[in-house]
Amino acid sequence: MTNSVSIGDLSRAALLRQANAQLKSRLLVLTQESASGVRSDMAQAVGGNFGHLAQVESRLTTLAAYRETAAAAQAELAGLQAALETIGKIGSEIGNAMSSGVSATDETSVSIRSRQARDDLNAVVGLMNVEIGGRFLLSGSAVETPPMGDVAGILAGARAQVAGLTDPAAIAAAISSWFDAAPGQGGFADTWFGGNTDTRTVAASSQAAVTQTLTGLDPSFQDILKGLVLGALADDPAVAVAREDKAALVAQAGATTLAGVRALTMRRAEVGMQEEAIARDAARNAAETTAMSIARTRIVEADPYETASALTQTETSLQNLYALTARLSRLSLTDYLG
Repeated sequence: MTNSVSIGDLSRAALLRQANAQLKSRLLVLTQESASGVRSDMAQAVGGNFGHLAQVESRLTTLAAYRETAAAAQAELAGLQAALETIGKIGSEIGNAMSSGVSATDETSVSIRSRQARDDLNAVVGLMNVEIGGRFLLSGSAVETPPMGDVAGILAGARAQVAGLTDPAAIAAAISSWFDAAPGQGGFADTWFGGNTDTRTVAASSQAAVTQTLTGLDPSFQDILKGLVLGALADDPAVAVAREDKAALVAQAGATTLAGVRALTMRRAEVGMQEEAIARDAARNAAETTAMSIARTRIVEADPYETASALTQTETSLQNLYALTARLSRLSLTDYLG
């Protein structure tokens, strides 16, 4: 015998399916809120006013950008400081060695100091081409270009400047003029400096910025390079310096190098102040980021206790619905008549 299905049976089944879908949907939402800690209904969380939340999130985005910029600036300044420190040590050692008094008759000592100056020139030029994250730090705004040319070319250019000169003072003056010539005057800057003298500014926060003005044409670098070049030329076969004058040229090279080292100490102090300023602004940004993150959490956070209670209640309701559905499915005419 076929059982007849009434309209009431169909309606009841539809209601049960609808209630089941609603409870499952609610359970999924509460589970997500419990796992993420963030309310799913953001409109309800902000009371329909998204303005404050938008301001907080906008500020957090800005602070994140400042954090990345500050981190990059800190890495660059740390790399630059390390390079300056090493250049200073090299310059101090060779400068003192050349200034310590080389006898005019001691050709071996002159040759040793001259060869050491050439080697140190190679090292200093390499350090001046310091690169962090694909950016050359002493090239001004031309960060994609190495500031210094190759040492062999620099020495060749220096030899051309002193061609025909024999007096140590005249040689030193010619090299000094070549290095000191401003861009556009045909000196060292036009031939062997690949950067420019433009400044670079790094915004560490909305209120503070650090301006980098140090380039490979800074007088401190120029004096160190002058001294090392003079020292290298002292025993250069292409430079016509009398044996007794080579020691004088080496001594002059040492004095010039040490003058550059003293000036470089000031540049290192300036870089250190910039590092301190960046670190201070980074700490301030970190504190503000923490405050903004707390403010955002208070707006969007799902209360753990309320979420857990609602989740338990929904699970209980769903279990009750399953029990009711099962019981209704077992009803028969015999049970009804009995």
